[in-house]
Amino acid sequence: MCPDSNTSAGSDLPSQPIFIQGILPRCGTNFLLDLLRAHPDCGPPEPVWEDFFLYHADLLVKYVDTVYAHWNPRWGVDEALRRRLCEHLGGGLVAFLAEKAQTRRMVTKTPRVDNLDHFFTLFPNAHLVILVRDGRAVIESGVKTFKWHRESALRKWAQAARTILDFDRENKGSTFKYRIVRYEDLWSNLEEELRRLLLFLDLDPDRYDFEEARRLPVRGSSTIRDQGDGVHWAPVKKGSDFDPMSRWRHWSRARHERFNWVAGRYLERFGYQPQRSTSTRFLWTVWNLVLDVRWLVIRMLAPLYRMVKRRLDPQHPRMASEQEATAPTKLRSGTGT
Repeated sequence: MCPDSNTSAGSDLPSQPIFIQGILPRCGTNFLLDLLRAHPDCGPPEPVWEDFFLYHADLLVKYVDTVYAHWNPRWGVDEALRRRLCEHLGGGLVAFLAEKAQTRRMVTKTPRVDNLDHFFTLFPNAHLVILVRDGRAVIESGVKTFKWHRESALRKWAQAARTILDFDRENKGSTFKYRIVRYEDLWSNLEEELRRLLLFLDLDPDRYDFEEARRLPVRGSSTIRDQGDGVHWAPVKKGSDFDPMSRWRHWSRARHERFNWVAGRYLERFGYQPQRSTSTRFLWTVWNLVLDVRWLVIRMLAPLYRMVKRRLDPQHPRMASEQEATAPTKLRSGTGT
């Protein structure tokens, strides 16, 4: 799959790439990447720190379907040949990244799960690690770091959670190599959880320095700001008060009620406990229904607003996407939260 590799590992290098797909930005993919790249067999494909291959995978699958539709069935082409074309395109993408990974196992990440159902269509031999994190922590971190809109972030987390659960339902019991990992489990019980993950990834835990992993600095945390009050990705030593598990502890009942209404069932499916109250349920139900209607109106009017904005100010710069806002220009060793 990767002839003429310029690394010492040779053509075996991209045979079992490791992909990390995070539920959303701010879920801890930097943290997990840094933990895995600390293994002597692993490394990232510098300078591509977030590949976004899967995020646009629907375009590749559409391309294959379009090409396949032009092949004459009388030639003997079949669905297996179509799948092979998808696999070769995926192999080319892996080979592209592996050229820059100076290790036996290439580890790459993207903090999104869009097109997750296409993953094994393109990368059937890869190891896939799906990282999830409590949606309340993700939203709070995103609001604090990148000024996310709370309602939009809440719905995106719920949609991403549903994507992961649907993927797991469709692939459970298959021979594909994937695992869903919770950020909180890694943080709270690092050695035990990481050992299990390394064994799943066919990486030798005895060659891993768990003490060094515990000492990894923090990188990209929403609680660490630079002089311009912005988030940075330079490694910073963890202080004794660093606690990524308490991001949402200050939430009001209104925020919990809204989260539970939109995404509480997904939170529970991942093993998290929503904060619920049994009092005045009727009033909170009415309140949530009103907010649902408000959200639908906003969604319907948003295209009109953007069109008017462009016409009034054609030179107005395009707002950066979440991916652009969260993609660092250069990452260093550390943990991101």
